[in-house]
Amino acid sequence: MSETSTSTIRYGMSNSISRGFEENYTVSSLLRDTSILGALSAPEGCVAVSNGQTLCNDSYVADYSSITLERQASSKA
Repeated sequence: MSETSTSTIRYGMSNSISRGFEENYTVSSLLRDTSILGALSAPEGCVAVSNGQTLCNDSYVADYSSITLERQASSKA
């Protein structure tokens, strides 16, 4: 049985949820979780940021107490 750690996920000025995440739940899984994105009214294609640092997709959500989702800047290649 995996332990859970509570993290707060934010999007925008006033949307946030706090919930327990399995220790092996990754940022990549978070960014694909339509129930979380829907609850926050966040669009797909966001990036996860904590303390000003963009998080890698293989980072564990449980390692962060607070994560902010931000709209990914569109690149013109």
